[in-house]
Amino acid sequence: MKILEYNDVDPLQVLHLTLLALDFSLTPERAAHIRRTDPRPFPCFTVNAVEDDMVLGQVGVFRLPMISTEGREDVGGVWAVSTHPQHAGRGVASILLEEAHTRMRDAGLRFSTLGTSRSGVAYRLYQKFGYVDMNVWATALARWEVAHQPTRLRAQPTDQGGFDFVETIFQNLAGDYLGFAWRHTPFIRLRDKVKVEDIWVVWENRAPVGFVFAYKNELLLKVNIQILRADIDAAEVVAAVASQIKASYVQVTLSRPADIASLRCAGWQVAHPNWEAFMVKPLLPELTGDDARRLFGIGTDRFLVSWLDVT
Repeated sequence: MKILEYNDVDPLQVLHLTLLALDFSLTPERAAHIRRTDPRPFPCFTVNAVEDDMVLGQVGVFRLPMISTEGREDVGGVWAVSTHPQHAGRGVASILLEEAHTRMRDAGLRFSTLGTSRSGVAYRLYQKFGYVDMNVWATALARWEVAHQPTRLRAQPTDQGGFDFVETIFQNLAGDYLGFAWRHTPFIRLRDKVKVEDIWVVWENRAPVGFVFAYKNELLLKVNIQILRADIDAAEVVAAVASQIKASYVQVTLSRPADIASLRCAGWQVAHPNWEAFMVKPLLPELTGDDARRLFGIGTDRFLVSWLDVT
């Protein structure tokens, strides 16, 4: 079994592999777009296990910008972890994860991160490799009448400002946070993955104090809190959005402990942690998961994280 980089394997086999393993179409065109527009992937893009000219598995390797108590610090990120079903149980993913971690260490990174589901088989594999679940994600649910409460805030669509305006809001507010509080601009993943009409800016008087993603799916209004000024109350934010979008039920995805407490206090049903996992692995023997929590403020209101930043 050989380890080869993305440029050295058949991209059609990679597409087949990611469709089989992840139901994700990593076409050559998509790979080229990511590599051209997103500065976060390693030069290798992916590492691949190959045997008899067949791609058995792959792991993508990213360098993710973060902010710690010590300043700017890049961390690793693994993504698109895939094994061909005909070669399951051979340790392919384990070999590729080791290769990815070695390349991260060689690049001077101290931690690796990933996003996954706690209900999946891969979650156990990541735990075996030293990844620690940080238990940051929560999901809250309420009837619209509970969500729709008086608020001093207002929510408005992004409209003419578009992505540039949203990224400016992020830059202005992120200085109070640790974690994923630094982004390359333009932030291509935001522009590729989110419809501008689903971005709602939250205002206090004439000042933008954050933004959320919000859209209606049949009877359900789904709200994903992205960034808020540190003193802004989450229940009021959701109330402002609910005043603009009527639905029978409202579901909110969130991570700050203060936001979780706010919705609980307002009568929401809250699951914390939910099934989504943000995991961190120390890459050096002298470091632990607790070091990552301390450095990046994980588990505190200062930790900023979005599904957009996590691989």
